[in-house]
Amino acid sequence: METEQTKRLRGAAHISLVIGGIVITCWALYIAEFVFAPTVLALVFGVVLSPLSDTCERLGVPRFLSALIGLILTLLLIVVVASLALPAVIRLIEAWPVILEETRAFIYGFQATLQGIESAGQEVQEAIGAAEGASGEEGDSGESGGMSLPSTTDALFLAPSVLGQTITFAGVLFFFLLGRSEIYAWLAQHVAPVGREKETARRLKLAEREVARYFLTITLVNLGFGICVVIAMTLVGVPSALLWGLATALLNFVLYLGPAIVFCALMLTGMVMFDGGYSVVPALVFLMLNMVEAQFVTPSAIGRTMQVNPLLVFLALVFFLWLWGPIGGFVAIPLLLWALTLTREISNTRRDLRDEVDAAS
Repeated sequence: METEQTKRLRGAAHISLVIGGIVITCWALYIAEFVFAPTVLALVFGVVLSPLSDTCERLGVPRFLSALIGLILTLLLIVVVASLALPAVIRLIEAWPVILEETRAFIYGFQATLQGIESAGQEVQEAIGAAEGASGEEGDSGESGGMSLPSTTDALFLAPSVLGQTITFAGVLFFFLLGRSEIYAWLAQHVAPVGREKETARRLKLAEREVARYFLTITLVNLGFGICVVIAMTLVGVPSALLWGLATALLNFVLYLGPAIVFCALMLTGMVMFDGGYSVVPALVFLMLNMVEAQFVTPSAIGRTMQVNPLLVFLALVFFLWLWGPIGGFVAIPLLLWALTLTREISNTRRDLRDEVDAAS
């Protein structure tokens, strides 16, 4: 018979094994980002496109053709978004020295309005002077200060990595759309209790459907939010309002961090484009629109069934952003929702099984 100490040691060993497994898994995901990041991104897109595949299947379209349609639409969407965003990114890089100068001027003006912090102001001025000296040395060596466009050599070194990740993404997305039912059946066969395989496969598809519905709802909300930002920025007088709306719609998929990035970017743009107190108007207008979207529109659209603890959302974002950067920020929320929904469905399956056992006894 086991003693109390033996049970404690066994429990501690089990906990240590679980922690070690989690650490090794995270390390492997971090090291193999080249493979895992596009793979997980493709799986997320596959889950989102599952309603399209189901519709094609109901219409009698062959699965190969429906998977190909989903892949082509996804690649076209990525190309269109990249084509729209690239000019704005290039202009941002070219305007970066001007943005830095305007930021310095704003800091100088802010310092001039404060009293009793001369020592702190002197330290800031010394830091800015050192930065200007460093940028001057770079200018003497033939390079411009601030950010610079990637050279042809940089692009050539980066091309194989981007091409490899694109091929991985396209392949995983296509084959996932092609064999979703078989994948779910295989998972159910290996994780479900005996005799509950079909029920578990059905619950896997149900989890997929709920995540797809959530993502579609959020996509529509973000599109509406982006349109509102386009109208607001046009009325305020911010140039390239369409690109601001596009950036808002895309970055709003990354909860908390995405809107914060847009807010800071609008603050910088306001300081560059406008003078005086009007320079903060674009950012404040965006902040008000974001508050309406986050506090009223999104909760009303998704309902209470898909609401998630904000702490879990924040931790998922922090973890996946650390793990895979921007791709991690995009896939964090869908993965969290899928895991929570699947956990709930598995719990329901086990509860139903216990109820059947109790009824039989």
